[in-house]
Amino acid sequence: MQELIARLSDVTGLDENKAETALGIILSLIKSQGNAEKVEALFARLPGAEELALRHGGSKTGGLIGKLGGGLMGGPLLAVSKMQAAGLSMTQIRLLGAEILRYAKEKAGDRLVQEAAASIPGLSGYL
Repeated sequence: MQELIARLSDVTGLDENKAETALGIILSLIKSQGNAEKVEALFARLPGAEELALRHGGSKTGGLIGKLGGGLMGGPLLAVSKMQAAGLSMTQIRLLGAEILRYAKEKAGDRLVQEAAASIPGLSGYL
């Protein structure tokens, strides 16, 4: 994850601590809102993703329980709100999201990333 955090810092202008926090928030969203099988497969290709997601609030349960806890449509909006509260601008959030997608596709392939993203209610509006 350190390679991705450094890339996020370069792209967004955030210091590495804020970049890590924002990445953790997004990974937590993916873990708590995404299809458990798709997320597990994706995280297996992104070493350190699971730990970072859990550190930043990701539910260990994921799936339906995670969706109920985070609200089916509130997940992406809540993640954006958390990143704004951490001091990120909407421009930085968009740049961060685009770079995370690029990195994930490099490591896990387009198909798996698209399948995992498609399993998260409300996320398509942010892609």
